[in-house]
Amino acid sequence: MALANKYRPKSFSEVIGQDNAVVALRNIIKNKNFHNGYIFSGTRGVGKTTLGRLFAKALNCSNYDEENGNPCGVCSNCIEIQKNSHLDLIEIDAASRTGVDDMRELLDSVQYRPSQGKYKVYLIDEVHMLSMQSFNALLKTLEEPPSHVIFIMATTETHKIPKTIVSRCLQFNLKLVTDQLIKKNINNIFKEEKVTSDDKSIDLLVELAKGSVRDSLTLSDQAISHCDGNLKEESISQLHGVLDLSSTTKLFDAIFKNDIASVIDELKRYQSLDVNYEILFDRSLGFLHEKIINSTLSRDRSTQDLHLYYQFFSNGLVDAKHTGKTRDCFDISVLRCLSFSQNANTGSKKKHKLKETKVSESQVHSEKKGNQEQETQLRLTAEEKQKEETIGESMLSPDNWLEVFDKIDLAGPSRAFFSNLQLKKVEKDTMYFEGAEMFSDRIDSENIQHLIDSLKRLNFPKYKVKVESTEKAKNTPSVKWEQQRKKDIEKFKEEIIKSDLLANLKNNFGEDINEDKIIIVDHEE
Repeated sequence: MALANKYRPKSFSEVIGQDNAVVALRNIIKNKNFHNGYIFSGTRGVGKTTLGRLFAKALNCSNYDEENGNPCGVCSNCIEIQKNSHLDLIEIDAASRTGVDDMRELLDSVQYRPSQGKYKVYLIDEVHMLSMQSFNALLKTLEEPPSHVIFIMATTETHKIPKTIVSRCLQFNLKLVTDQLIKKNINNIFKEEKVTSDDKSIDLLVELAKGSVRDSLTLSDQAISHCDGNLKEESISQLHGVLDLSSTTKLFDAIFKNDIASVIDELKRYQSLDVNYEILFDRSLGFLHEKIINSTLSRDRSTQDLHLYYQFFSNGLVDAKHTGKTRDCFDISVLRCLSFSQNANTGSKKKHKLKETKVSESQVHSEKKGNQEQETQLRLTAEEKQKEETIGESMLSPDNWLEVFDKIDLAGPSRAFFSNLQLKKVEKDTMYFEGAEMFSDRIDSENIQHLIDSLKRLNFPKYKVKVESTEKAKNTPSVKWEQQRKKDIEKFKEEIIKSDLLANLKNNFGEDINEDKIIIVDHEE
């Protein structure tokens, strides 16, 4: 027998990772405060159908133990429900019975009282697959249900269920089970089954399960068969196309160094090994997540690139789920990071060169005036520096507000609110802002104080702030940023076309890339 069936919970006490739902269901049964409809939602393998069956068992148990909140498991109702042979537990797979005729046929039996138990329970799995006509037929029964009938619905996609149905049901959203609980469960089962394994092999099974108890047991079954009862990490890795963790580190080291050749070689290696790209996505996001946290804790301000890389992989994972082309989406995510790294390094080199020019010009100035290009660069740099130093010496106005806003250290909700307001006017010591109600009405005294303090740190005098509502504010920092973002996207496309990256891709992959068909996907729109 498969482990998932053999070790399916037979009581609420055996359910792992869903304590909130279990406590609620126990209290419902104890207090006899029954609804006619229940919805168990959550991803696959977290216990939706299992909890539905346990609830049905508890409802019809002849000797329900109110002290520990479990069905007895020995009465005739419990035994037959456990065997899936109870006449009053009707299980329906909505994925195969979507039609309205199937639903009407089912609902015709609602009027009849239970044959054996206290309640007639309808357990509808994947209920979101029902047609709209079927939902309408079900709704009529839910509106005026017989007291002896209870509907239990399980779904992975609650948003596909009509609101009229959801509003008449008590919903339980089951969460992913933690890695610690899944690992403990696997260890207990392996001990019971006398399966030998090392910690790394179990850790890998837990990682592959992604919070699903059922998936962890199915993967364990597969691993036991593959390894003949003696689980090793290497064997499981080969079975599921999982690379060593060091491979992720190697890939990102190459990206950080802008080593195009090494990155391309690594991507080719992944392809040749037929690796699990979902795991590669998960590990890449985990690697970047850890890097960002460590950089933040060490007060390293150079986390912007890491945040952008994380966004590239997050968007790539979303695209992979929509298109099914996981390998292509992973490769593109890597190449986006590489392209950005290349541009960033180029910019850094230019900046460094300018700094060297400044020093060189300063040294040579006493001997020779220098060439015209160096003098122009130095003059512009000096002007920008002077402008930055004297920013607080001028009065604020709608004309210079956007420039000032870019320089103030306003953060969090305060920055978000004021970025969507425009400075209408400044009279004496008062700044007058206006913007849409969704922003203007949410600004409180704390947000205003944050703005005042930020301006004071740039040597501006202490201003009073007044905020008014208007239909639409056009001259706001957010509008300015949006305009600049669109320009940057076009510039980025031009740089991609002109860069060595495109040439390297053509050379390495041997593909004829049409430059006219290159599209920059803007995930912020």
